[in-house]
Amino acid sequence: MTSLIRRRPVTAFLLWFFTVGQLIAFTPMIAERAYDVQLATESFVVAATVLGLLLPPVLFTRIAEGREGLAALGRRSLNLTVPTRWYLLALVGIPVLTVVGTVAFLGAPDLTSASEIGSALSSGLAVQLLVVFVTVNWWEEVAWMGFVQSRIQERHGPMAAAALTGVVFALGHVSLAVGGSWSQTAALLGLLLVVSIPFRALAAWVYNRTDSVALVGLLHAAANATAVGSLAGAGFLPRIYPGEEPGGLVFPLLALLGVLVILTTRGRLGRSPSARPNSVIPTASPHRMSTIGEGSS
Repeated sequence: MTSLIRRRPVTAFLLWFFTVGQLIAFTPMIAERAYDVQLATESFVVAATVLGLLLPPVLFTRIAEGREGLAALGRRSLNLTVPTRWYLLALVGIPVLTVVGTVAFLGAPDLTSASEIGSALSSGLAVQLLVVFVTVNWWEEVAWMGFVQSRIQERHGPMAAAALTGVVFALGHVSLAVGGSWSQTAALLGLLLVVSIPFRALAAWVYNRTDSVALVGLLHAAANATAVGSLAGAGFLPRIYPGEEPGGLVFPLLALLGVLVILTTRGRLGRSPSARPNSVIPTASPHRMSTIGEGSS
């Protein structure tokens, strides 16, 4: 196992995530259908994030790259010293974009007082963003952006990394898609695949420009807090559109933003033109050749 982690850390991560992580994520559904036992889904989401997503990058980086590699991952993951404009993009730009897009599709919400808007902004956006960032999305992006996508990017470039990571990122959310009919599940998985690749391109652009996994997690949390919420309650859009399901528009809108980033950066996604695939992770030695985005650095 140690040899596999050193030679193919991304493969080892995916094996762990799609067994241990998904088993934890599916436990509430299995308990309900097999034993008619109701379990709190939210606690299993957090457990799947910590044990299925955060733990393996930390352990595998330590094994594959030693203390220096782990320190570098920690620095990128905890880096919050970025220019203010990036915080404005995550905390203001993403909510505004998704709310404006939702209003364009669904019309103006039926709000009767300023206090309703204030409550939705404070409890539905600010609180939910903080909770989902600290409990899920920060650590989720340590795995996807800080470990998987960044490694693939070093070998194959930013667009290939966004596409490949987008596929496994979408499949990693399969527990959110199942539950209805086969056609509904297939449709949701198809939508996840379509929006995940440009979303991962958007995430790569933010990461490449800031060297901050934490900021990618914050952007991810802003989208989730706007669309759905967290284990602490409903998000912003569900509060201003009660009885409807407006959150389904958020990630397609972010995907459109991701497409715009791809076009305007010509697929470089904020990566320096002087940076080339294989510039960090060497591949010359035959014993170091491995699968997509892998190998010791």
